[in-house]
Amino acid sequence: MVRSLVVLITGANGGIGSTLCRKYLSDGSVVAAVDMRHDTLPAQSQNFLHIEADIARATACNDAIERCLARFGRLDVLINNAATVTRGVDCTELEEEEWDRTIDVNLKAAYLLSRHAIIAMRRNGGGVIVNIASQLGHVATKGRIAYSVSKAGLIALTRSLAVDHADEGIRAVSVSPGAVMTGRLLDRFGGTDAANAALASKHLVGRIGKADEIADFVMFVASGKAGFSTGCDYLVDGGYTAI
Repeated sequence: MVRSLVVLITGANGGIGSTLCRKYLSDGSVVAAVDMRHDTLPAQSQNFLHIEADIARATACNDAIERCLARFGRLDVLINNAATVTRGVDCTELEEEEWDRTIDVNLKAAYLLSRHAIIAMRRNGGGVIVNIASQLGHVATKGRIAYSVSKAGLIALTRSLAVDHADEGIRAVSVSPGAVMTGRLLDRFGGTDAANAALASKHLVGRIGKADEIADFVMFVASGKAGFSTGCDYLVDGGYTAI
């Protein structure tokens, strides 16, 4: 009998996160979805658990893992997808509170969740951690200092997790998307046309990415088909960093 995969996804209410939830559920997996909101997520069911949590708080990270284990008994895949951004300003105008919040959500929470997840994965003989980084963890753009630093740190965290836990059967990889057409991007630019005008030409493929494309890639690298891959970052950025 093939057992269902148990997957915990943070930032589950966002464009990439909610797409991952739907795809994993349709694939027969069991999903624990962590977010402060749940308006785009499926209804609670036997195979789906919404965990309302602000993962900037250390206790919330521990609680999220514990609730997943209490409900489903184990954890096979952790996808650290949650992220926040600051105002588009340089470091002289960025408030310390904005910096701290970005680092806490984008980087520190991934460390805390990974820490608790690895303890659980050890009991199962292994697991996979996928950190959703960004092309801006490789290159910089104006006004995104905290975001870029947090994503670069996430890539480094991935390598360290892979090195420390490979002998326990735990893989760690990161995925760095380019611009993706999500609700956050539409809110930032005020619509599809404006987003395309600002960002499409920055990608060699001449367009902004789709949440489905990123989700499909994440599911591949988290699967056994990518079992020989660990400690690396995958740029899924439409050629953004090649220019």
